[in-house]
Amino acid sequence: MKLHKHLFLIGTACFCFLINSQLKAQGSDYEVLFDGKSMEKWRGKQSATFPEKGWKVENGLLFLDSKGGGDIITRETYGDFELVFEFNLTPSANSGIKYFVDTLYKGDTEKMMVNGPEYQIIDDYNYPGIKEDPNGLSSTAAAYLLYPPKNKTLHPAGEWNTGKIVAKGKKVTHWLNGQKVVSYQRGSRDFLKRKASTKFKDDTEYGELESGHILLTDHGDKVYFRNIKIKEL
Repeated sequence: MKLHKHLFLIGTACFCFLINSQLKAQGSDYEVLFDGKSMEKWRGKQSATFPEKGWKVENGLLFLDSKGGGDIITRETYGDFELVFEFNLTPSANSGIKYFVDTLYKGDTEKMMVNGPEYQIIDDYNYPGIKEDPNGLSSTAAAYLLYPPKNKTLHPAGEWNTGKIVAKGKKVTHWLNGQKVVSYQRGSRDFLKRKASTKFKDDTEYGELESGHILLTDHGDKVYFRNIKIKEL
């Protein structure tokens, strides 16, 4: 009886070890884009270096401290990915995370910055004009101006929220606090129809790139970010 109990305990311990090892392995698949200290994996949208003003890292948090920093992008580009991040709004703040953003060259010298879809981050409760958007196309977690979030729970300014963007092939999903709130197909008939009614209608490459940079917007408002990581799928 004691032998059976001993073998059972050994088997249980081995099983738990395997599960923990698998979880650690899964966690290690993520590339940390912001560790609370270094911005070495980021640069200015139109610069080879990280902005000297505007953006600030303090107490493990990344935030826009003043105007003029400009948008920042990852140094690397990503195609199929899962991006996870935490954000904390200040009252009436507006920000966002864009993806599939890149620089394309025409000929030998001319280049243009290709815009990309945006995971909207905004104070739904206090931002001026947000009540004039009854469809939610400009609210937090929306694919900005294209797809509104559904069944979402947004914590108010001063509290942390967890966001996630998953892009696999042409399919994209937005998540907020553990809930999938947006799902769409890049380049689909529905996507193109919606795009045609927005300010992006003339951006021919909008949402069409196979890979691109991740971009944090500078809208002049303070929004705190932490634990930004990405996993290639």
